[in-house]
Amino acid sequence: MSKPITFALHAVAAIVAFSAAVHARAEYPEKPIRIVVPSSPGGSADAIARMVGERLIRALGQTVIIENKGGGGGNIATEAVARSAPDGYTVLLTGNNHTLNVSLYAKPPYKLDDFQPVIELTRGPSVFVAAQNAPFKSLKEMTAAAKAKPDSVAFGSPGVGLPSHIAMETFTRTAQLKLVHVPYKGSGPSLSDVIGGQIPLVSSTLAAAMPHIKADKIKALAVTSPNRWPSLPDVPTVAESGYPGYSHMTWLGLLVPKGTPEAIVARLNAETDKVLADPAIRAKLEQQGTSPVGGSPAAFQKMMAEEYAASRTLVQTTGLRPE
Repeated sequence: MSKPITFALHAVAAIVAFSAAVHARAEYPEKPIRIVVPSSPGGSADAIARMVGERLIRALGQTVIIENKGGGGGNIATEAVARSAPDGYTVLLTGNNHTLNVSLYAKPPYKLDDFQPVIELTRGPSVFVAAQNAPFKSLKEMTAAAKAKPDSVAFGSPGVGLPSHIAMETFTRTAQLKLVHVPYKGSGPSLSDVIGGQIPLVSSTLAAAMPHIKADKIKALAVTSPNRWPSLPDVPTVAESGYPGYSHMTWLGLLVPKGTPEAIVARLNAETDKVLADPAIRAKLEQQGTSPVGGSPAAFQKMMAEEYAASRTLVQTTGLRPE
């Protein structure tokens, strides 16, 4: 009699688990959802969060609140979400910093496995831009100047450890250059200084630099994508400029705290994937210098694992540390 009883118990447990999952999916969401963004309002991550959040309101039938929580290189927002209830009502929109900071900081306030992946939202390149008064007009000319006189060329970035900073650090390692890094507090100040000629070179997200490139206020030397970017077809890639194999992309995605029910993760993934597939949203994202990605949580997890390995290697080989 023990085998039939054991089988029956397993069957009941499976039915209960299935019913709970169905109930969670059917009832979720019952209250507003917060998407926490680890940067200040006005940046590309904030704009994408609001764009996606607005569409999720329609899809989920609940208010979606965008909460900007900048500081600490993204650590403040990330730690706050890691400590939130795993109920699907607090979502983290994050990017490259998420996989970098656990290696960059001696005592990071979170672990990668504190989170479950939901979906990769977007991916786009950084761009190396020069002031109009810079003594170089191409990446090859900048590289030649830097090799002729190490530490003579300064470059600005939005901040230590941010994707555009890492894009340039990866390039200097590839090209065996010694540049002087000048970290700013955001893309705006760094781009303002390169437009004004106070600094000759800046590494920026394409989304932030695009309006100034189009207005001919700065010169785009190269994009960091594997291939030329559709919105800047005349700008060469770093790989084309003499460094084959080089590429660095900025990504954004959604994560939830570990322990969030799989049915809720699946619902968030499915609805966000539909948003990203919308032609109007795709067009808006591409105008900002990025492309929608979408896909499964598993695909997003695999990409983050690869990013973590690359970030860890970079920190170990360069001795990169937060300032």
